[in-house]
Amino acid sequence: MTFDELVALYQSPASVPPHPALSGLDLVQWTTVHDAYGPATSVPSLIRALTATESIHRGYAIEALFQRIWHQGTVYSATAAAVPILFDLLESEATPDRPAVAILLAEIADGAPPFKSCETNPHEAEKWREILRKSNRSLDAEMDEGRRIGAAIRKGIYERLDALYPYLRDSNPEVRRSVAIAIGNFPDVVDRVLQDLKAALEEEPEGYVREAIREIIQRASKP
Repeated sequence: MTFDELVALYQSPASVPPHPALSGLDLVQWTTVHDAYGPATSVPSLIRALTATESIHRGYAIEALFQRIWHQGTVYSATAAAVPILFDLLESEATPDRPAVAILLAEIADGAPPFKSCETNPHEAEKWREILRKSNRSLDAEMDEGRRIGAAIRKGIYERLDALYPYLRDSNPEVRRSVAIAIGNFPDVVDRVLQDLKAALEEEPEGYVREAIREIIQRASKP
């Protein structure tokens, strides 16, 4: 199956069994928000496919969502629009493959908007300023928009971060590590769940996951 075939297959709400988490999916104006490739017209189909009865379709959809709304760590306006729906899916027992949704949300929490690196890298900023000028775009305007997107995503994650806590003890070590790092992006939350993080560290069998949790705890312990 190609990407276009997957999107077409799940374009209609009738393509999947009724799911309460999808009730607001088509209320979003997806043509007005962007993913890594432009207007996010494929994103609702991909989110809908996360509830498909075919596991291979669900797997393809989660991979495609990573590529489009978390492209190599970059997040977009479509990401901000998707976050509340993804949390609705995560919190619903009717959703299959919830750990896959958890890791997507966790990685989004650790993502950054386009041109974020330009804030601390003058050489990078000047390079992009010249590139964008050729198409009558402003780096400053792009960075301002990125800050708004980043703030919206951060707020959306923060308000529902509790839904990710159970996945600190998921059977998949990649999920456990990503969720720990996501929590680590919110220092006040780390302070609140510090004892649980310490317990997770004691229980964690994988060295690289322990290292991630240990680093978060150490950061929280610094004055």
